[in-house]
Amino acid sequence: MGGKVCIWNVWSRDQKLALVFNFRNAAVKDVKWSRQGHFVLSCGSDCSSRLIDVEKGIETHNFKEEDGVRVIKFHPDNSNLFLARGSKGPLILWDIRTGKVAHQYIRCLGQFIYSGDVCGVNMMRILSLFGISHERYHCLIR
Repeated sequence: MGGKVCIWNVWSRDQKLALVFNFRNAAVKDVKWSRQGHFVLSCGSDCSSRLIDVEKGIETHNFKEEDGVRVIKFHPDNSNLFLARGSKGPLILWDIRTGKVAHQYIRCLGQFIYSGDVCGVNMMRILSLFGISHERYHCLIR
């Protein structure tokens, strides 16, 4: 995996590479489009999530964490918020307007998100699910 985010023109007949953003110095783990389609959010092994303005071709925010970030997900109703999760540590809700952490989810309480984007199975065969309003659940898979 490289440190580039590539955007392809899938509407053209030859589907050429349209844009390449190289704002990372480590592997990209996940990429999401904003709902409005003006921004791309990427995360990776360099312990950050980065918001890119696609039209201007610039990085607008760099959200730093202590651990490599493996998965990101925009909030379904509020485009100013997104979740980020690494291989360890809390699930973090970031606020794009302030560039700061809005909330950290650490405990196993509340409702959960059922999405392949923010759940996973580790080597111990433990399924992790994360809640947007509360915390994290673990289920042992046999």
